[in-house]
Formats: sequence, C-alpha cells, structure tokens
Amino acid sequence: MKLITFLGTGNYESANYRWNDQTHETPFVQEAFVHWLQPEVTCVLLTEGARAKHWNDLRRRLQGHTQTIEIDIPDGKSEAELWQIFAAISDAVQDGEEIVFDITHGFRSLPMIAMLTIAYLKQVKGVIVQYVLYGAYEARDDQGAPVFDLTPFADLLDWLVAAKMFTATGNSSELGHLIREVQNNAYRNRGAYGENLPRALKNFGMALEEVSDDLLLARVPNLPDSIRKLAQRQSEADTEVSQWTPPLTLLLDKIAATYAPFQDDSLPTQAALIRWYLDHNHIMQAVTLAREWVVSDYARQKSLSRGDAEAELNQRANNQENDELVQLWSSIRNIRNDLAHCGFGRAEGQVLPAASIRQNAEEFVLQIEELARQEFGQ
Repeated sequence: MKLITFLGTGNYESANYRWNDQTHETPFVQEAFVHWLQPEVTCVLLTEGARAKHWNDLRRRLQGHTQTIEIDIPDGKSEAELWQIFAAISDAVQDGEEIVFDITHGFRSLPMIAMLTIAYLKQVKGVIVQYVLYGAYEARDDQGAPVFDLTPFADLLDWLVAAKMFTATGNSSELGHLIREVQNNAYRNRGAYGENLPRALKNFGMALEEVSDDLLLARVPNLPDSIRKLAQRQSEADTEVSQWTPPLTLLLDKIAATYAPFQDDSLPTQAALIRWYLDHNHIMQAVTLAREWVVSDYARQKSLSRGDAEAELNQRANNQENDELVQLWSSIRNIRNDLAHCGFGRAEGQVLPAASIRQNAEEFVLQIEELARQEFGQ
C-alpha cells in the first residue's frame, strides 16, 4: 500500500486524531495514518516552504515505519503549476497500486486537484483507492480530532463515469457493476453494519447488466422480458438504493424512461428501437435490426414464414422491382452485408467510409419510421 500525502506550512499543533476505534496523538496527521495503515511507501508532496518548515521533523517521525519519498511541488499559484502538481501525483503512482490519499494539508485548490487526479488514476492506471482521508483538526473536541473518510466522494466519480456511459450510449452495465459491488462490499465488511445489509441491490445490478447485454448484442426477442425483470428488481431495491447508493437516485427515473418503451416485441416498438440504436451511435445494431424488421414486415403482409419472406425479397430485389419495401430491402441488405464483412469483399478503394454508412443508415431508418406510421399509425 502507498500513502500519498501533502505537507503544508501551517503551525501544526499536537492533537489526538481518532478514526474508527483508533487514536494517535501527534502534530502530523501523516504520522497517525502511517501508524494505523502501515503503508510500505509514503509519498510526501511538499512545497519549498513546507520542506523548510516541517520536512525534517516529519521525516524523523516516519523513519523506520515506512519508506518515505519526498516529491517537490510548486505552490499552485497558476494553471501551469497546478498541472505540474497533477503530473507529480500521477508519476508517483504505478499501475494497479493500492493507494491511500491524505488531503488534510492540501492548500487552496489542491484537494480538488487530488480528487480529480484520483478519478484519472482509477481509470487510466487501474489504481485501487483504499481510502481518501482528511484529519479535521478544526473539528476537534474533548475526545480529539476526527478523521473523515471521504472515500465515498471519490467513488462518486466512478458513478459519474458510469452515468456518462449510460446517458451517452444507453449502456448501463457499469452502473450494474457498481451496484453489485456495493452489496458485495457491504457483506465483506458486515461487521460494520450488523444485520442492516442490502439484499436486493445485487439482483438490481445484474438486471441492469442483462438489459445492457440484450441491447448491445441485439437480443431483441429477449429484451422485453429482461426489461420487465429490471422494473421488478428496481422496485424491490428502491428503499436500499437511497440508503446504499445515493448517486443512483437521480438516475432511477431516467433508467426506467430509457428502457420502458421496449417492453414489447411489436414491429412499431422495433422501429423505435432501430431509431434508438442509431441515435446512440450503435450503427451496427441499427442496420442489423432494420434488415430483420423488413423481413418481419414483409412476412406479415404476405402471410409468409420469415425464411420464405427473405427468399422472396431477395428474388424481387435481384429483379430490381419498383416496390418501396423491396427497394428498402435492397438498400439495407447492401449496407448490412458491407458491415457484416467489415468492408472486405469490395474492390480496392471502394470500401464504404463510415460517414457514408451513417448517412445511408439515417436514410433507411427514416423510411422505416414512415412505414411504421403508415402501417401501424405510429
């Protein structure tokens, strides 16, 4: 484990720092953290002023308890200096390391820089943030100075990433993973919660992941059932969400509103799903489902099996018949085949560019929407 901490220039007075059931009296909260957590390495970020005022004393106190690495940083008086601090923190951390951040003595904007850097390191270097701690000397009382565990607020940045993924792509698998981990972590630390443990969150998270899998893999016949199951699991977990996953509460209505329109497998619903795919940049799924939609619609009109409908559409398309649905089939078939074969099979220099595929997809999705309005009044 590695402790990352800031050393400032304040007049530090001794305090009895307390965290959970542990206490340690010291003028340097870093000494308390080393005493409690026993990190193998402690990286101390310090300005020139902090080095002159406190570094020798702190280094002496930590000697023999942890390997100390001193990291010089500027005062943070400009944007360029803030980026230097960001780089210093990033360089101090290796891929996959377990990290504890102490932001007690981060002056001015440094705590914010540290929190954002944590989010970056979790995503880019895969670090495991065990704790984000703040020794609240100013909140001391007769029992000492409390240490605040700010780790949940660092985790909030994970929820931000998952929420961004969901709103941009409709993919809620990361949200599902975070929800499942909340319940898993609660049971791993059940001593801190007693019998007050979540029991429905994990099923809710798994249901979210199942809907995402069905959507992104275009398991369209399975989608209505998985969405109805999700609604049930969300209802069962409703009271636990507010207690255990507060960041999720703002997304619940949006999750329901996103998936609820696809709770049946009708052709009008599939037409709406094709549009949803295209709007969320899932062009492969949009084109693939559009092809199947035309087959299903033609089979319905002609009272044919899907296999016979597809064979007849191909024959009529090869004959270049002047029929709206047949011409739509021909257009979709060409684009779908090009996508399915990743552009291979075309002559050199004739592979369709991505922009052309998107433009073609937009055109035939508009045609499908118009056909759905004409045929089903939607």
